[in-house]
Amino acid sequence: MTHFYSFGGLRIRSAIELPSLVLADPADAGWAGELDLRVEVGAPVEHAAVSYEWRNGYRMRIGERDGRWLIRSRFEGSFLIDRDGRAMTLIVDALPPAPAAIEILLRRVLTRVPMLQGAIAVHAASLVQDSGGMLLIGRSGAGKSTLCAALTVRDRWQILGDDTALLWHPDAPMLGAGAKSVCLWPDSRDGLAFAPNMAVPLASATGKGRSPVAAGDPPPLTPLRALVFLDRRDTVTEPHLERLDIPEAMALIVPQIIHFNPSGTSVAERIHAVSGLRTVLQARPAVRLVYPSDYAALPKVAAMLRRFLSEVAIASAQQSANDVA
Repeated sequence: MTHFYSFGGLRIRSAIELPSLVLADPADAGWAGELDLRVEVGAPVEHAAVSYEWRNGYRMRIGERDGRWLIRSRFEGSFLIDRDGRAMTLIVDALPPAPAAIEILLRRVLTRVPMLQGAIAVHAASLVQDSGGMLLIGRSGAGKSTLCAALTVRDRWQILGDDTALLWHPDAPMLGAGAKSVCLWPDSRDGLAFAPNMAVPLASATGKGRSPVAAGDPPPLTPLRALVFLDRRDTVTEPHLERLDIPEAMALIVPQIIHFNPSGTSVAERIHAVSGLRTVLQARPAVRLVYPSDYAALPKVAAMLRRFLSEVAIASAQQSANDVA
């Protein structure tokens, strides 16, 4: 049986079920690209050459084998990816694939494949509401996933992704939809009053758990309205927004760029990401959100962001009308 999903702007044709992904109608159009995901049973594939190794809990390695990209981790699963990113084969010990293999596929591999087809990836959460899409950007621990979960559960925003945002068409930037789940630390789950049994511990053994989010299915691509850089402070009592100019925003966003191959061998990939994000910032406003660490402040933050995004959408519509006139 073939399954169709929407992820990161791509329509995925999959040989296996992929929990928490957005279902796709194979007859629909509107995707930025296509991915054919096959699954085979076989022995682990060894790298012919390793380009980069991550030192985190998954201990992933990226390299090459027979003209294709190969990604492996300390868990089961060899991911062979065509150079153009349009086909991928997952090789596992047995079917169905182990949960850890699926977790790595959804959280670390699928988030990279759209880059091979032209997407720009940023370490950020992404959400959408009536006025359009928004990025929540910040270093690890800045509160992206916590705020993302609060906006989704308490204020009915639609989550697109809580960790990696995929951007297309920088002149008129669009966000690709991701998985309908959010990964939270135990203290964030407690602060948001998430039931403990809702979280599935991650295989990376970091202490984070994945919680499903009840939400509708967003379209394959959503217009980006604004970029919000998070600055959570214990010393702040009231949230506020500070407008950022392009140089300030670039200095904050460049360190959050995610590269398909972090080894530094692809200059073109880096130029594409940096120049594309500058174009995005020329087209869309960027602000710094300074807000309290106290969970009780989150409703005020949600109201402020909803109002801000609505104002941006109105200003954009007025500008478009002026351009036509």
